Amino acid sequence: MKGSWHFAAQLAVTTALCVAAATARADVSSRLEAVNVTADANGQEHYADAAAVKPGDLIEYRLIYENTGTARVSQFTVNGPIPKGTVYVVGSATSAVKHSLKFSYDGGQSWAATPPLRAVRGADGKVREVPAPTEEITNVEWLAQEPLPAGAAQTYRYRVRVTAAQP
Repeated sequence: MKGSWHFAAQLAVTTALCVAAATARADVSSRLEAVNVTADANGQEHYADAAAVKPGDLIEYRLIYENTGTARVSQFTVNGPIPKGTVYVVGSATSAVKHSLKFSYDGGQSWAATPPLRAVRGADGKVREVPAPTEEITNVEWLAQEPLPAGAAQTYRYRVRVTAAQP
């Protein structure tokens, strides 16, 4: 596909990061699905494998965690990285599980529910504090406020828009 790049290598890195970012528990397994989202003329969404993507494509990540143990897991944290060459789609981070949501603008070193402020010099020469742009989001983090019961699974979703072709 001309102008596309293969998503497999980036997806493998992202998968490893997501698995490592969940609360480290031997009894919790995880998997990552990535699908290319398109809509037909009626607005009905369709999903296809995101093995190869191109700028403008909408990708939905589905982080699925399953408790394979015999006890519930509390204080469960899930981290979804935003791959290079993509931008987080505002409002797309969801889960059926009650949760709090935070974002990182520095690769997961710090987290905030609202964007950090940046000093920007305006055309008039004055410096103003403005929220960091959405394009700077590097990670999304959910803190589940409901336990993950034994034998149960929880799914966390978020979307990114492909902004740049990758090698």
